Amino acid sequence: MDNKFNKIVTSGINAISRLIKHVDETKTPERGIPSKLVDEASIDEVVKAMTLDEKAHLVIGSGYPGPNGLAGATHAIPRLGIPSIIFSDGPAGVRIGGFFAGAAPRYATAFPIPSLLSATWDVDQITKVAKAMGEESREYGVDILLAPGVNIQRDPLGGRNFEYYSEDPFLAGTMAAAFINGIQSMGVGACLKHFAANNQETNRTTINVVVSERTLREIYLPAFEMAVKQAKPWTVMSSYNAVNGVFATQNRYLLTHILREQWGFDGFVMSDWWAVKNPLEALRAGNDLIMPGVYRGPLPMPELIKEVYTKASAPTPDLLKTAVQNAAPSERVLDSCVHNILKVIVKTPTFKGEYKDVDYKRKTNLTKQTAAKGARIDREVAAEGMVLLKNKNRALPFKRVTTVGVAGQNAIVDLNHNRAGIIIGGGGSSQVNVEPKDVVSLVQGLKNARYVVVNSINGKKVVEGLGADDAAYLAKTTDIGLVSIGRASTEGEDRPDMDIKPEEVQLIKNLSNAYHKEGKKLVVVLNIGAPIEVVSWRNYADAILLAWQPGQEGGNAIADILSGKVNPSGKLPVTFPVKYNDVPSYGNFPGNTAMNTVHYAEGIYVGYRHYDTKGIEPAYAFGYGLSYTNFTYDNLKLNSTKMELDKNEPLTVSIDVSNTGNTPGKEVVQLYIHDERSSLERPYKELKGFEKISLKPGETKTVTFTLDKRDLSVYDEASKTWTVEEGLFKVLIGSSSHHIKQKGWFRAAGGNLK
Repeated sequence: MDNKFNKIVTSGINAISRLIKHVDETKTPERGIPSKLVDEASIDEVVKAMTLDEKAHLVIGSGYPGPNGLAGATHAIPRLGIPSIIFSDGPAGVRIGGFFAGAAPRYATAFPIPSLLSATWDVDQITKVAKAMGEESREYGVDILLAPGVNIQRDPLGGRNFEYYSEDPFLAGTMAAAFINGIQSMGVGACLKHFAANNQETNRTTINVVVSERTLREIYLPAFEMAVKQAKPWTVMSSYNAVNGVFATQNRYLLTHILREQWGFDGFVMSDWWAVKNPLEALRAGNDLIMPGVYRGPLPMPELIKEVYTKASAPTPDLLKTAVQNAAPSERVLDSCVHNILKVIVKTPTFKGEYKDVDYKRKTNLTKQTAAKGARIDREVAAEGMVLLKNKNRALPFKRVTTVGVAGQNAIVDLNHNRAGIIIGGGGSSQVNVEPKDVVSLVQGLKNARYVVVNSINGKKVVEGLGADDAAYLAKTTDIGLVSIGRASTEGEDRPDMDIKPEEVQLIKNLSNAYHKEGKKLVVVLNIGAPIEVVSWRNYADAILLAWQPGQEGGNAIADILSGKVNPSGKLPVTFPVKYNDVPSYGNFPGNTAMNTVHYAEGIYVGYRHYDTKGIEPAYAFGYGLSYTNFTYDNLKLNSTKMELDKNEPLTVSIDVSNTGNTPGKEVVQLYIHDERSSLERPYKELKGFEKISLKPGETKTVTFTLDKRDLSVYDEASKTWTVEEGLFKVLIGSSSHHIKQKGWFRAAGGNLK
């Protein structure tokens, strides 16, 4: 009995001891408060429990490369329940490991470049891709994907244009919001980047962008604003460049006044990798996380990193601790940054314990199911974003075609020399690791569609330098000719020009003459990331397909369009100029590199705003793209001829669109506005709405848009507010900025509204 009683007592004492130990572990002894991070409500107490050393470590990344070859990570603080969260590059797919990353490549789906995604003009397509990226992120234990990029395609020579959506802020913002909503619906965070005015690669870490406040507000900031307000990204990345003399990472006006106070951003701001010049000023300005921390890569330290880490101001925890101890900055600044970071950490899959059962160190491939799904989505979306620029006498889709003659260096497959027969994406941080066997070349895509491909004569590939006899032979022995023109794009350098090479023009000309002599057609496929010159050679081609850089299934997607399996419906998100001299930033790109300054002298006249206002004819207009069917626009209606500004009532605009052809197709209906009389200078027209619709032959659908005060407004630098003036406005609805089908008018009434 005594032994039994003793056992009961002992058991009770042990239970109480365990309980006391558990309570002690979750409290700071001195204060008696919870010190484990549990949820957002616990953050304030956790910050109080942190040492200065822990805070200093948390606001600086844990180093590059991150775990398993990732882009980076945060420091863990186990005693407070704060895990390390990890980041992956990702504008075109999850990028982990490989060259420069110190780990084996982790294979993922290479999706189409963002320029192609935007060319779909379809938020459902963007969302579908984003969700697939979110799923692949989860398979690799990623907490935050470093995407999307929404910088404006200011100049066609911009090296990272392929990573961005458009020359137009409304289109870019709409696409970005859809992408963020898609990926964050999968429980993975998005990082909106690069904030702000990061529009070139030349001197990208030192260049000072001189830009007017109005231009910033109307062109370079709206896409960020739309994404922040409509999709609430977990994080925002500050850019390398300076804006009006202050580096973006240290620009309190951008990071705090605009981003947080005006737009209500509630996540944390991280710097671009090694972008922070002065870590103390960056923290004060509202740059919460300095990335990526120390460099420990497998290669010698690149110049970009030396610029930061060989100086006394290199961002290290010791530097921050010493500065805070000297009250420069105060610990309250550090506390604010830590608080913002913890608010995001508690949302992450890692914090929620969702990644604890997978050995990510050994994982190098997606599951077969996820990989197959990614490939399918890539193929579908790639075809949706391809733009048919020319189709003379209905050269496409293929009719009575069995054999295809394929020419051009860009179509050659030679894996031993890193030639995939197609350019699937751009280089740099957005270059996804793909198994070579999973890349579908142009030639393979045509073969998969059951066409016989002839791309060599007597064992020699048909490429630039083709002679007249060989051109004649190819034209006689195949049903149609195809020339592939490719251009690579990469982070880190701007393009030297937008020219087409003389030997490429000669190849097109020789084949055009040969095929036309046989009564056959010639098609040119543009496998590019940004506009090139087309006017000097387009008359030789019967059809031109802009395939962009379409991801790993690109060859299949191109074949889907050429064969007619998919009716092209992509529209240009950027203008194709006749010549580079016509570009609005011509003469001001990349700026005065010796002085590290670029003046945005074109102001608000970027892209089609410039061409349409100045009456300059482009090669192909913004919003342009052909279909294999025809559409008509009728019955434009406005619910009122007056918008009462003081009542804040939106205006409704509707239009009937019909498919008058014999093929099912999709049309992008675009709405622009024109201010008939403004006291402030304005572009002739500005995009304010669009919708992509699917129509069967003979079918009609009504598309409805709403316009509100902000849609009519301009940014008044004098009053520092968005301003609407009363007066007459024109509504223009069409299939591109140049192809306006219907017009209507209404009056904005009620006086100037600020």
